[in-house]
Amino acid sequence: MNFTESDIETVTEYSKSQTIRLVDVFVIAPILIYAGVKYQKIMPKALSLSLIAIGVATAVYNGKNYLKNKQTNNK
Repeated sequence: MNFTESDIETVTEYSKSQTIRLVDVFVIAPILIYAGVKYQKIMPKALSLSLIAIGVATAVYNGKNYLKNKQTNNK
């Protein structure tokens, strides 16, 4: 399974895309994971586990694509 994306884009689009990926990795993913762990006693277990899984998946997916795009554009 390949969880990366590739597309032709302008420098501005690339810059925005990379910024959004960093926000996903360093802001959104940690908030999802924190909420899933912190409030697991007051929410259904499936919801808690879903928040944690989505947070981890967000960090991995966007982190991987950020690094791939950075490597590709540094050549």
